[in-house]
Amino acid sequence: MAESNLETLIKNWVGKDLFKKAKEFPTNMINIISLNQDPLFVRMIVFDDEREFHIIIDEENKEIFHDCPSFLIYSDRDKKVCKHFLKSLFLLDEEKAVDIFKNLESYTLTSEDFGSEKKSKNFTLLADRCFNELDNYVDGLNYLNKAIINQSQCESIIENFLNISLKKGLFIEFFEFIRKGYRNELGSTLEKNKKTIKSGFKQFLNSISQYSFYNLLRIINYIEDIFGYTQVDFLANHFSIFKNMLLSRNWNEKYFATYIIKRHYDSLLKAEPRFSNLISEDNLNFFKEQLIDYFLQEIENFSVLEKLELMKEQFIIFDIKEDYFLSDYQNYREEIKELEKKVYLKKFVFLKFLIEKYNVRRTRVDFRKKRNIYEVSHDEENLKNPVYSYIITKIGFYGINDSTIKSSDIGINYFIIKDLFLDNFSKFQDIFYYKKQFWDDEEHEINIRDAGSLLTKDKDYVYNVEEDYSNDKVMIVEWDLASKPIKGSLVNAYSSQILIPDQNNPLFHDLRPFDLCYCMKTPTKIEGDMIKNISVITKCSFKDAIKNIANGMEFVEGYYPLSLVRSVIKKELNPFEANRVASTNQNRQFIPNYKKFIKEFRKFLFKFINKERSYIFNEIKRNPKDKSDQILILLNLSNDVAGMDLPYSELIVEVLEKDMNIDEFKRALIKNIHFYIRKLLKKKEIGSTMAFRLKKMKNSPFIKYFDDIIQIRKIEFENQNIVKSGNKFDISQIKETYYGTKFAKILNLGGSTIISPRELSKFKELSLKIGLKINVVEEGPIDVD
Repeated sequence: MAESNLETLIKNWVGKDLFKKAKEFPTNMINIISLNQDPLFVRMIVFDDEREFHIIIDEENKEIFHDCPSFLIYSDRDKKVCKHFLKSLFLLDEEKAVDIFKNLESYTLTSEDFGSEKKSKNFTLLADRCFNELDNYVDGLNYLNKAIINQSQCESIIENFLNISLKKGLFIEFFEFIRKGYRNELGSTLEKNKKTIKSGFKQFLNSISQYSFYNLLRIINYIEDIFGYTQVDFLANHFSIFKNMLLSRNWNEKYFATYIIKRHYDSLLKAEPRFSNLISEDNLNFFKEQLIDYFLQEIENFSVLEKLELMKEQFIIFDIKEDYFLSDYQNYREEIKELEKKVYLKKFVFLKFLIEKYNVRRTRVDFRKKRNIYEVSHDEENLKNPVYSYIITKIGFYGINDSTIKSSDIGINYFIIKDLFLDNFSKFQDIFYYKKQFWDDEEHEINIRDAGSLLTKDKDYVYNVEEDYSNDKVMIVEWDLASKPIKGSLVNAYSSQILIPDQNNPLFHDLRPFDLCYCMKTPTKIEGDMIKNISVITKCSFKDAIKNIANGMEFVEGYYPLSLVRSVIKKELNPFEANRVASTNQNRQFIPNYKKFIKEFRKFLFKFINKERSYIFNEIKRNPKDKSDQILILLNLSNDVAGMDLPYSELIVEVLEKDMNIDEFKRALIKNIHFYIRKLLKKKEIGSTMAFRLKKMKNSPFIKYFDDIIQIRKIEFENQNIVKSGNKFDISQIKETYYGTKFAKILNLGGSTIISPRELSKFKELSLKIGLKINVVEEGPIDVD
């Protein structure tokens, strides 16, 4: 299929490289927040390189706002145009996008956002969508937090955040937000919500048992910071709750009550004297013994280091001496560091496997230092290889043309970088500083024989899940090789944040790049705003993934173009174009089992075609030739019909009128083609066999008509006369035949039907070579005017 007007326009203006980057930029990395068509006003958020950028296109006021480095740094308009902006145009109505791009000179291109009001509005709208449409309150609160500009303009946002987090019982978000607010000098606004905050503390006291111990430790950490800015004595009003928690069999409740009372004993005692003898010395000592045993057991259970660090910090409150745990903790921390190195080495092995399998050239790229980063000039031939582009993004390259990398990333990824590039790094001391920081004095050679554990097995793509998962609770995630392994995970995924699989999940160490998995839809935020830990349910086949996405299940897209399923269902893309896009995906050469994905995707497309017949008929009518070609590809019939120029669109429409599955349709279409050929050959119309190119048909099931076609061509040729008149010969009749047309082309006769005796002699020679007779008859003078 030909490129759209927008694609042609953009490619001619920005060049192939930037056009390619824009087309390849994942659609799911751009979130359209709001869209009004006439005049166009669209708000978008772009997620790229672990950062969020904003795009606002305002047709009426002729302004385009974007805050990525290209828009920010360059003054030249041509250089401001980046892959994010171009990709945003591809997501709009084509006619509108073409008009914007043609008139780009009339638009103000800006990155200025005084007081961050534009970004704040974007985040607020996105939060509202999460709350009202997606029922995703964790993400919604995350965006609402980002919408806060300053104290004076964000009172309503702060109030809204506190109320929503309490209503939904999201106390991790609630206390983290309050701590951040105090740290960012929003204390006076928080004080106006003191009643809500105190109510939140009371609700939390009744919800402690619902949290994991790790999350409880995190919440205590937030609360301790909060009490650095506000009084703690109001907790004394809940004396009876604390007393009951101390007697509770639930570990969380006992731990929290013991910690708070020990940590804030003086303040609580002053407000409520009954706290004086609430914890006996014997009970405290027994509790400390339990706590130390728990800590050491967590080391044995390969617990996350952050959990142990929080426990170690809080041991001070209980007067637990380091002699009981420090040695074990330090040994475990060193063990974790060694494991982290092994994770990186596994990542390097996978990348080297790709380098060797897909012929990535080892080249010099001229590392040039600029402050704490380096810039390079990538080899042009390598840049044409999609595997090279994949690799460089996994080792830290970013920015315009992926030509920038931090010193620290070179140091950490040193062993794969030296295998990829010929440059001499010996003069760059900062690189070796970071290398030593991470690797000490170790040296490693990467051997691709160790790559097997990261290569996805065939069975992972035929694994069918019988259980029907709820769209409300489950989503599909494609895992990707992590650029920076987080929490020991070799894989992660990108949506509005970085997703990592739960380390406590049995599948954690079995996940590989490009694996499709069912995951819990509501993840737990584990740190900052950018990283989420989510629970993996099971691996997912292409068949299951496509079926569930077609039925509305949410998904995080990676390298398999799953978004095409949604686009076809919504009729944003017809199935023929979707098949073309999927089949020509340039990354298909290194994505494992991509042919199996295409096979299942085409089955889905055919089901859609069969279901939406009237829509498909209209699509075929718009471009019969192209659409029929796509259906033949969809049915894997391209080779079978090679060498035959038949009216496939008519033949397909005839069969589409019947209700059948893809296999039945394929058989019916082949039968219809056979019937058409037999009818065509039976009529024996002059020139009709020009529809067949027998050499290309030699591996086709329709080669069975070979003898009939040859016989018809011979008879039609020999039954036509060449009319002689004087010294001229009229070949108008014989030229209509298959062989007559071929001979005329060989002799370069063009459109002429009157030939000379010399040309007739050559015509006869060609005929005799293949055993054909020529009939020459005499008639009156020929008018050659």
